Amino acid sequence: MKRFKDILCVIDPEEACEPAIERAVALAENNQANLTLVDVVQRVIAWIGMSEGGPISNHLQAEIVAEHRRGLDALVEPYRRRIEIQTKVLIGVPFLEIVREVLRSGHDLVIKTPETQDWLDRLFGSDDMHLLRKCPCPVWLIKQEAPKAYRRILAAVDVDD
Repeated sequence: MKRFKDILCVIDPEEACEPAIERAVALAENNQANLTLVDVVQRVIAWIGMSEGGPISNHLQAEIVAEHRRGLDALVEPYRRRIEIQTKVLIGVPFLEIVREVLRSGHDLVIKTPETQDWLDRLFGSDDMHLLRKCPCPVWLIKQEAPKAYRRILAAVDVDD
């Protein structure tokens, strides 16, 4: 069985993400792997009277990133006694930034909670579908109400050389 060495856990501090964090920490402990938790925030766009990349929009973006970093650190604090965990806040389109982070840092597994289903009870949201298609490493989507043991697992396997 392949052992994971560098795990990326994508969370949204505003959602219930404890099951994903707990699974990521347990998997990192069992595999002696590195664990990085990331949150992706949208880029601040210029409003009327704001110049793109000006001091006001840069300051606003920095404040949003700092607030999300504090949220990440608060979520990770109970697990820091068990394992070393890095935190990052990425800026941009979520699935693109996650794929870029995987390519930049060489992660070999992405753990993420699925987007909230908003219409027609779709199985996965748009960003999740993009991530499943484009991510160069395995992606594990864990529901917020995930059980401790699984009866069924859905897996997509690429058998192409």
